[in-house]
Amino acid sequence: MLNIYERATVRAKGNPSSFLPIYDVQNPGLFLLVAELYTRAGATTPLPLEITSIVLFNVGALCFFFWVYALFADLVVAAFATAFLLLSKFFLFFPGVTHTFPYEFAFFNITMLFFVLFLKNNKKAYLVASLVAMFITCMNYWFYYMSSWIIMVGLWWQYRGRPRVRDVAIISAPPIAAATFTAIMVMSLSGGVKQGVLRLADILVARTFDARIPGGAWHPEQRFMNTLDWLVYPTTVATRLEWSYSLNVFWFAIATVCTFFLLSLHNRRALVSALILLAGGFSWYCVMFQHTHIHAFVGQYSFMAICPIFGLIISEAVFFTRRSLHRVTTSRATSVGADLATAALLMAVVWAMIWPYLENTYGLIMQTVEISRTAQAKYATAIQSICRQHPDITLADLESASKDWGFEWIPRLITETNQTPRCSSQAS
Repeated sequence: MLNIYERATVRAKGNPSSFLPIYDVQNPGLFLLVAELYTRAGATTPLPLEITSIVLFNVGALCFFFWVYALFADLVVAAFATAFLLLSKFFLFFPGVTHTFPYEFAFFNITMLFFVLFLKNNKKAYLVASLVAMFITCMNYWFYYMSSWIIMVGLWWQYRGRPRVRDVAIISAPPIAAATFTAIMVMSLSGGVKQGVLRLADILVARTFDARIPGGAWHPEQRFMNTLDWLVYPTTVATRLEWSYSLNVFWFAIATVCTFFLLSLHNRRALVSALILLAGGFSWYCVMFQHTHIHAFVGQYSFMAICPIFGLIISEAVFFTRRSLHRVTTSRATSVGADLATAALLMAVVWAMIWPYLENTYGLIMQTVEISRTAQAKYATAIQSICRQHPDITLADLESASKDWGFEWIPRLITETNQTPRCSSQAS
């Protein structure tokens, strides 16, 4: 947040790219325009951006619940998918990415909610709202060009049959418009069409295959992936998923396979929807090889697949358990044994998946709460100690006081946003 606030402040003072929604001529983002408008309105701290982030995350979570519920027509799926999302590491603590994710997260889920409502009710107003939200989503992060397009085309095919060229063109209009707008801005900020094309190509080949083009500026002398990194890439993807969701990928995969098999027997519509979400959610890892390798947090970009699948796993376990118990009580002996065995196997797999997830999530929350309490106590003590020796408090004082705390604390987050504490004598 501080990073974006500082960049927005520089832009608001007359930077050549001011009021253009572009981030470092690299990551397109209306989020930076929002930050700049806050600064121009008089914001002296990142607090308005933090409040905006919180609001967007909550709006996105609500929309996520409703589109998952509408898509699968199952309250258990929607409830557990949303609970899994809310307890994921990236949602609870928002680490790693400090600029775009609240915006793209909220508008992607708004896009999906209106699109599923359109598929269910065939009201053009829903389609228009979905396409507008899709454009805003794409203008906040380029990854959603792939995931949202794949999912929307796939669901259209599932609900309405093979899409016509006109249908594909409608769905493609927002990402094409966002790409065109971004390209024009990059060209204008880079000094011309040739320079802009070179910049875009430079970023594309670097973030995908870790390649470099002649004359490129993105780490031209450095490579981030060696031969071994390419060979173990599937393991890297698994590690990224575990980091973002605090789960054991092996048991999650086993539970997913079992669930998909059972869905193929009695609920193929849900299975097809899940596979479409999986294709869209995992499209990042099939294209952005280099960025997956260098960023620990990219597991979060598959939330639209991982979280609903988690809900489906729980729903299937509940469904087969209830069905087997019902058949036991009604003495339908012909299928009781098979149902009980299926329910027991599925419950065992689900428990093997859930236990490490609960353990990791609980431990992470408790660790964070403890560090927070410790930091608050040490901070209060440090302020009192500094004020006994000096009439005012400086960044150097806070850095010196916090160097032996045993964990990293960044005092400039306070001093550089007009929140430096004052001694009582100075305040009076």
